[in-house]
Amino acid sequence: MKNAVVLLLLAVVVFLSARLVSVENQRYAAALGMCPMEYVPAIQDPTCLSKVETRTSWLWHLYYAVKG
Repeated sequence: MKNAVVLLLLAVVVFLSARLVSVENQRYAAALGMCPMEYVPAIQDPTCLSKVETRTSWLWHLYYAVKG
């Protein structure tokens, strides 16, 4: 039972970290203006934001997301 709880908590931490990295990547790409504003001015393309890589590693995204 104790092992199951630890594994569940570890899975939750990994899932939340992955989501946090994704959101930080999109936030930083939007801040840098890496995606064109084609459809509506002041709203960047969400497809582009989800595909662009702004930093060299996911660890940097996690670091900046937790730091700031």
